[in-house]
Amino acid sequence: MLRSVKYGIYAAVLAGVVGGTAAWHSVDKSVTLVVDGQPRTVQTLGGQVSDVLTGAGYRLGVHDLVAPAPAATVHNGSRIVLDRARLLRLNVNGVHRDIWTTATTVSQALDQLGYSSADFTSVSRAQRLPLSPTDLALRTPKFVTVIHDGKTVQVVTTDSTVAQLLADLEVKVSGQDRVSASLKSALAPGQRILVGRVGHATVTTNKVLPFSTSRQNVSSMSAGQTTIVTPGENGLAKVTYAIVTVDGKVVGQTPVKTVVVRAPQSQVVGVGTGAPAPVAAAPTISVTPGSAQAIARQLAAARGWGDDQFSCLVQMWDHESGWRVDAANPSGAYGIPQALPGDKMASAGPDWQTNATTQITWGLGYIQSRYSTPCSAWSQWQANGGW
Repeated sequence: MLRSVKYGIYAAVLAGVVGGTAAWHSVDKSVTLVVDGQPRTVQTLGGQVSDVLTGAGYRLGVHDLVAPAPAATVHNGSRIVLDRARLLRLNVNGVHRDIWTTATTVSQALDQLGYSSADFTSVSRAQRLPLSPTDLALRTPKFVTVIHDGKTVQVVTTDSTVAQLLADLEVKVSGQDRVSASLKSALAPGQRILVGRVGHATVTTNKVLPFSTSRQNVSSMSAGQTTIVTPGENGLAKVTYAIVTVDGKVVGQTPVKTVVVRAPQSQVVGVGTGAPAPVAAAPTISVTPGSAQAIARQLAAARGWGDDQFSCLVQMWDHESGWRVDAANPSGAYGIPQALPGDKMASAGPDWQTNATTQITWGLGYIQSRYSTPCSAWSQWQANGGW
């Protein structure tokens, strides 16, 4: 009797074990799991795709792609594909954007997003993308023109800034050079960049210091008469300028030193205050405009003025007086140079009313002291339409 019971118990236990093993084999499945393109076989008791993934240690993100769907039933021999998402923090030509992708390499991601292989990337295209965020800068090629040192260079570049482009072109820029755009600024398509070479130098030139004129009353002379008591003489100074050049052209100058070589000597003109002189008959003037011009040519040459300056003088006095010694204007101007008043010319000689040489000598001296040259005086005359 005891033996029968014992064997009955063993039979029941064995039946339970055998039955449990049969039930376990009925739910255990072999599944192919492909994660990011890498396949492997897993054994699972899970009934759904999500169960298999959880059992394999994968947690689905909102941007991950899985097929079949997470709630789909899993069978023995099922194939589950999981493409995990990666976050790309893109900087495209200075514009930031975040993109999720299931690509596993930089190259695949850029192809999916439609970016050209000619674009610059801050990360190697062959690099695999980690599951953590990846910072990636992209720069598209730009056509840029650089003008420097007398040359024009046109390039297609993916450099991001003006400084990077100049460095790539081996265009050195010093602190004093002028660049048309900030070195830190981003390059723009079609941009023209000018590099101006700035130079500094000094130059010294001569400068005429005109003499001043004062008047002195002379009671022994008749009223209206004048005479030179002390002749005037122009002075001379050497002026040193600091000049700034851009590509060899002067763009600015500043006087930094003046040395007076010879001070000007003031001219003193005596003015008669005595009784008026008897009115004499008007003198006969026989000097022709042609002979007056001949005199002027000689006197201008003596001052170092050539034919170009004499040509300016002829045009100016043609308009002023027609080279007539007795040319008078209602304003009081008189003579070939139209001195105003006419007796100013007395500083060159008492015969200023009739002598062409005296008038021309005074006129050339006036031009030199005020305008430096006849052509400068003629330019002022033209600009103002006269004096």
